[in-house]
Amino acid sequence: MALLCLVFFAVLIRTAWISDDALITLRTVLNVTHGYGLTYNVAERVQTFTHPLWMAMLTATYTAIGNVYYATFALSLATSVAVFWLAVKRASSATRAALVAVVLLFSRAFIDFSTSGLENPLSHVLIAAFVIRAIANRESGVGLRGLWTLTSLLYLTRPDDVLVVAPALLLATWRAPTWSARGRAAAIGLVPAAAWTLFALAYFGFPFPNTAYAKLATGISARETWLQGGLYLVDSFDRDPLTMLTIGLGVIAGVASRGLSRAVAIGIVIDLLYVVSVGGDFMSGRFMTVPLFAATLILGWRLTPALDPARGWNAARPVVVGAATLVLAIAGSRTPNIPLFSDSRFDDRGVRPSGITNERGFYFSERSLVHAKRSTFAEPAWPRGAALPAAFEVSETCGLMGVSGIDSGALVHLLDTCALADPLLARLPAVYNNEWRIGHFRRMIPDGYRDSLERRENRLTDPALHRYYDDLRLAIASPSMWTAARWTAIWRLNTGGSDAGIDRRFYRHAGSITELDRLATPMADGTAIDAPGVRQLTLPLAIVCDARPGRRAFDISLDSNDRYEVLFLRGRDIVGRMELGPVPAHRRKPGLTSYNMDVPPDALADGFDTIIVSPMDGDDRFAIGHLLLDGVAATQAELDRRREIRERLDSGR
Repeated sequence: MALLCLVFFAVLIRTAWISDDALITLRTVLNVTHGYGLTYNVAERVQTFTHPLWMAMLTATYTAIGNVYYATFALSLATSVAVFWLAVKRASSATRAALVAVVLLFSRAFIDFSTSGLENPLSHVLIAAFVIRAIANRESGVGLRGLWTLTSLLYLTRPDDVLVVAPALLLATWRAPTWSARGRAAAIGLVPAAAWTLFALAYFGFPFPNTAYAKLATGISARETWLQGGLYLVDSFDRDPLTMLTIGLGVIAGVASRGLSRAVAIGIVIDLLYVVSVGGDFMSGRFMTVPLFAATLILGWRLTPALDPARGWNAARPVVVGAATLVLAIAGSRTPNIPLFSDSRFDDRGVRPSGITNERGFYFSERSLVHAKRSTFAEPAWPRGAALPAAFEVSETCGLMGVSGIDSGALVHLLDTCALADPLLARLPAVYNNEWRIGHFRRMIPDGYRDSLERRENRLTDPALHRYYDDLRLAIASPSMWTAARWTAIWRLNTGGSDAGIDRRFYRHAGSITELDRLATPMADGTAIDAPGVRQLTLPLAIVCDARPGRRAFDISLDSNDRYEVLFLRGRDIVGRMELGPVPAHRRKPGLTSYNMDVPPDALADGFDTIIVSPMDGDDRFAIGHLLLDGVAATQAELDRRREIRERLDSGR
């Protein structure tokens, strides 16, 4: 055990790094320890972290060590080594201990996120503690209160990790002798989670992290999100086959057994379905470590009593376990840049077309222990309790919120256009972008918002949004937390009473939106793109129409030397797509040209309420003249005439 732990520790030292998302939390740690409260931007009480328990542990470790970076490394290393020791030590046999050690040493995801500064190590500790307590509860019938408490702590580490243990928790609760025992256990065990939620509501004005609200307003259809989530699993199979094979083997072994093993296996499946349903993540492997660790416990620990019938993985002979270990070791050794053999030359900065990156590879050369200069992890020069300036310097960014937040200092306001740290933008829909990247959904900055942040007053020009921001500022920036006006505003914000009148469709399309009748004047081919009535396109243009099926055709005039994408939307779903232009050079004439087209079949059948015209490539001078749509009385005769001409040309008459 000592030798294995030393090997694991050596691997962690060689691969230790800090992610940008961890630095977002570290800015809050610096603020709270220097007198600015639980804030990311010091003038706003906004919960930018999803792991309050991990954040509290980071704060305590930083207070003891005095350097926020080395405190993060120390806590991550200590917690991860403890997880490894516990997982191997409690294995039910020497062969199963070897399997556990191979999995945890060779898993790229597990090693990468054991020292990233994120909450993964604490999640692993709590999963292990839950399983230990669940075994004790199964054998003696006591400890149900502890199971609920550990679930509560897991919620405070990362809420969705609760899904892994939920079936086992429900099973143990169902086995309790009386309803009163079940109720007492749940009521007492949920105290930590309930206490934090009430504190968050009182302090931040909202019960859940700001990131949760930001991710609810993406405007992406469920179909596209599930597809992206599937790509996240495929990415893990490609970069880290051992992790995915172990998860699969653990689920099969758990389902083939019974009791706790089966409950944990079901929890793993539920968690994976959740990960896919939210589109996964842009960090490859980040959401795979908890299901991996739970699967490893199924394979390595004896979760099912020995007196059970000789069936399933629980009764597997050492030769079977040894064969499984060998197969997993071979799979792990075939992984590119496996952590066991990783060194200072490691680098993987590419972003795949799916938008998923190897996050450790991206930051390793700059923020890892093996590349650290004496100044790399020097304690940031953070002012202590300085008075807030009358006017803030505002710096706009989306991504790199951690690095920017630390490097800019405490008194620069970071305007996060991806909304993870911005309370107003998190409540507005993401700007429509067909080429969206998971975790990076940009918002339109409302007119007057930047000035509002600089001056710390409401200068928004949109009347409805101005009223909403009045309530929001009361909730997150009011000096006094216990005034009746603030709590009235909090009530309105959390019940939807402040949202009335906000034109969400306008913000979804960044203001580039128009009604169909504004494009109803036919333009002759060859019309100059700067002629009166021609609309210049710098952003995709959303054209709103009545949603009804059966529209057969449309006629659109666009700049002849550019390429455009035309999308048909019904709600959030894309029901039709086509590309138009450019006209071939040998028959191209300057100015606008008309395209008389059939509506795509799905859009014809289902109907659509928005047509989006997106510039793709050309001379960077994009323009649209008209759009004539089937079913509009004012332009129907002209559309039919143009369609008849097209049909004659197509038939050669």
